[in-house]
Amino acid sequence: MKRFFNKVWTWIKRFVQKITPGPVAQKGAFKAIATTAIVFWIIASLVVFVIEPGTYFGLIPVVLGPIIGFLVSAGTVLAIGLIKKLPKKFFWYVPGAFFLSTFIFNAGQLGTQFPLFMVVFSGLSGAGLYTLLKRNRALNTLAHKITAGLGLLIGLAGLVWGITWLADTGFEPDPEHINAALKSEYRPEKIDLPNPGEPGPYKVMSLSYGSGKDKHRPEFGEEVDIVTDSVDGSRLIDNWKKLSGKIRTWYWGHDDKALPLNGRVWYPEGDGPFPLALIVHGNHSMYDYSDGGYEYLGELLASHGIIMVSVDENFINSGWSDLFGDGLSEENDARGWLLLEHLRVWRQWNEENDNAFFSKVDMDNIAVMGHSRGGEAAAVAGFFNKLKYYPDNAKQEFDFGFNIKSVVAIAPVDGQYDPGESETPLEDLNYLVIHGANDGDVQSFAGLRQYERVKFSDSTDFFKSAVYVYGANHGQFNTSWGNRDAGMPYGSLLNVDALMPMEEQLQVGKTYISAFLQATLQSKTDYRHLFEDYRSGIDWLPETIYLNQFEASNWQYLADFEEDLDLTTTSHGDSISGENLTVWREQLVSMKWGNKGTRAAYLGWDSLAYEADTARYTFHFKEPLNAESLSTLSFELSESKEGTYPDKERDEEAQKNNNGENNSNVENEDVDSANEEEEEKSEEEEEEDDDKPKAKEPLDFRIELTDESGHKTSFLLSDYSYLQRQITVDVLKNPELQDTKTSEAIYNTFMFNLRNLIDSNTDFDLKAIRSLSFVFDQSPKGVIILDKLSMH
Repeated sequence: MKRFFNKVWTWIKRFVQKITPGPVAQKGAFKAIATTAIVFWIIASLVVFVIEPGTYFGLIPVVLGPIIGFLVSAGTVLAIGLIKKLPKKFFWYVPGAFFLSTFIFNAGQLGTQFPLFMVVFSGLSGAGLYTLLKRNRALNTLAHKITAGLGLLIGLAGLVWGITWLADTGFEPDPEHINAALKSEYRPEKIDLPNPGEPGPYKVMSLSYGSGKDKHRPEFGEEVDIVTDSVDGSRLIDNWKKLSGKIRTWYWGHDDKALPLNGRVWYPEGDGPFPLALIVHGNHSMYDYSDGGYEYLGELLASHGIIMVSVDENFINSGWSDLFGDGLSEENDARGWLLLEHLRVWRQWNEENDNAFFSKVDMDNIAVMGHSRGGEAAAVAGFFNKLKYYPDNAKQEFDFGFNIKSVVAIAPVDGQYDPGESETPLEDLNYLVIHGANDGDVQSFAGLRQYERVKFSDSTDFFKSAVYVYGANHGQFNTSWGNRDAGMPYGSLLNVDALMPMEEQLQVGKTYISAFLQATLQSKTDYRHLFEDYRSGIDWLPETIYLNQFEASNWQYLADFEEDLDLTTTSHGDSISGENLTVWREQLVSMKWGNKGTRAAYLGWDSLAYEADTARYTFHFKEPLNAESLSTLSFELSESKEGTYPDKERDEEAQKNNNGENNSNVENEDVDSANEEEEEKSEEEEEEDDDKPKAKEPLDFRIELTDESGHKTSFLLSDYSYLQRQITVDVLKNPELQDTKTSEAIYNTFMFNLRNLIDSNTDFDLKAIRSLSFVFDQSPKGVIILDKLSMH
């Protein structure tokens, strides 16, 4: 047998030698790779420094990486005196090697697939072409020519296909998700107020203020309307003194001790006083100025009687100078602090008799807003506003104390800055966070963690809301960022066709932000209903799936699953029981990135596989609930995409391995890796059911109440809304390149007015509810995540 395999191996080697062109092909391959690298480098250089300077920041490592690497390598070789001893073909190897290494180290989401693709197909093309055209081609055998021709065809076809694929804009979702809220027959009463996303009655005026010294933008330089003093932010910004910071100083004309207070203002014509709202952009290329991208919001809010300022903080954004050092790190504290310094200027103007804004600003009604890193900065500003000292250095004193009533975060990050290595808390203010399901930058709904950290004291009147929008991305909330959530060439991998048009995404932002500010700063409280249920303003919004989370300061929790590790208790001394559940545990809620920071109950049932009575999950109240005084029942729900019967699947696997251990009702602090495997297995089985994938039907179950006398009444979850299946999105055109999950658990808040649902003619006593059960007798199987059971 060994002799047979040796003969086969010898025959294979001889065959390969017979058809392989040899060193000629190798030389052609290296020349083609080097040529491709040089051409790509020239194009990238033109884009970065000539055609659109600063716009495609992601290309800068591609441009500078090979130069720096080549110079360092060449210098090293020269120093050791070996350069003359190297073979001539070495000088063709170098560009190709740097081409490959530069992309491997700077490819980001591209990983190694793109450089390998370019190397393989350009190498094949070059090897084939060089072999067929070389002067000694007459020495090639027929086998050599066939191999070279095939290599040339495969290489050219691969390059053409690759370029075509990169130029393609992606694909639309198939299948489209079923909109659970619209599948239900229930519709809330529509809000009897004007569309907040349409222009209001005020004439809009505009101006700019700033240092008057800006080197690149006349509106903050020689053409500025109002000159402002600079501020010293050196205690809040790291690394400005390094080489990258010196280059930053050269570009902007100032350092971290003289940060300008620049802003674009849109304001209503009139005497006022008008509420004030500030918005700050996130971390974009500092050469592609971001502050003008919120003009659409400024025009709208000013028309509704709100002064809006788009704050310029481009000078602390990323730039190519960061390649020469660490760049600015954890600078979101400075972003938030700068918002407060702008408010200090507005307070001064409002008190100066000779100022155009004298007594025109309602300093009792202020909002701070931000996008991306600016979204976290807005929360940081709300936190710093109430402090006497900077948490990380008491030498920096604070004396702000503004009446910030509202914070708005658009697709924010969370944890870029951690005060005192802790998470940023917020208390007693209104909070709105909006996030797109198709965000290609902040791919996880990070703002939910800050949403959970917004707390209310007993006597306040505030609310918070989180809105998740299917089809919205990161950049289209800023008109200058657009539909590519990454710079080129990496932005070419994004699945742009899956996005809603920019006009629609801007309408989403305008409607929600305008309604929020009018509700919280102008006492138009009926707009609150939009945040409870988007269907109350459905005519104002583009058609897509919206998931609404809402909580008001007067809500009283019955259960939030934060109290202990006992599955059968609540924080109020009530008890919990479960029957015939295939999944029952409490754990931290996982997300695409990390976890939500809060715990919830995971409940699963499978009537198809579990031959028993109907599954149910019941809260038993120590003191009866009075639904006459607190008539609305609410809770948060999401689907969990794990297997519905993990214990059975584990048992079957264990039986095969002669191991009969059965794990049930396990309570974990971290996501169980077995559940992730079951989730993937479940998805694969569903996809194999039919050649054409079908959208899964939303979930439904029954809610049953029992009073003190044993009388029962019930209603369906779908009497308000079905439960939306997790929204799955392909952020990239090639899912194989995507290193994050395609979906995550996003809650929707369900609210039931018990007095309206329960027939007054029945014997059921609304004043003495003893138990509440979730009865899983509608959808045959499923797993849900339950949190924050409340009455209000």
